[in-house]
Amino acid sequence: MSSSIANSRLPLWILPPALLLAAVWALRPLESRLLPSVVVPSVELARSGGTLAVLGGMRTVLAGGFWLRTNLAWERRDAAETIALLHLTVAADERPLYFWLNGARMIAYDLPAWRSENAPAAVHQRNTAEQAQAALAFLEQGLRAHGPAAELYLEMANIRLRALGDREGAARLFRQAAEQPGAPYYAARIYAELLRELGRPAEALAWLKQILPGLPADDPATRREVVIQRIKELELEASAK
Repeated sequence: MSSSIANSRLPLWILPPALLLAAVWALRPLESRLLPSVVVPSVELARSGGTLAVLGGMRTVLAGGFWLRTNLAWERRDAAETIALLHLTVAADERPLYFWLNGARMIAYDLPAWRSENAPAAVHQRNTAEQAQAALAFLEQGLRAHGPAAELYLEMANIRLRALGDREGAARLFRQAAEQPGAPYYAARIYAELLRELGRPAEALAWLKQILPGLPADDPATRREVVIQRIKELELEASAK
């Protein structure tokens, strides 16, 4: 009797590792197809309802494995493998924002440095622009997977500002970030500052007056006194014209 019970329980003990092993082997052909490629439809794959969709909790483990391999490829400065493994990571589990944000930083900032080492300035500029656009496309996939998220908009805004020097595009994204629930207060302040730099002080003033009532006076992160000071400065500039 006891032996029959033990035998019946044996599959329950081995089921989780067996499922993970089966998933890894099932994904081997997929990995071999995708690794040589730079552009991978990661979100579409994650939503496809195939092997990845039925992994349940094992998706976290699988994504963690791909992320580890991404970092190893990054350490080797293997650009093609880093990008392919990034896409496999978010295909395995698109939920953690960590993968999207840090993956975008690798694409936007590290890859141009690798490809432009000892290259002329014009080549570095071109590589930076190309990789910034690739990083933005990667984050767009993240938005499709998550819906509007302040963290993703902020990362896109920073890439537009730092890598592309696109203050207009960055301003739009900082505003989109500021309008999301739970967005950090600084997103709204940066949007106003960019409007000033773009020669649109009236818009900056209107925006700061709009957000001021919603800034708690007892939260230092709001920098409420800074916002009030900016409003006064913009009002003085407007009255002097």
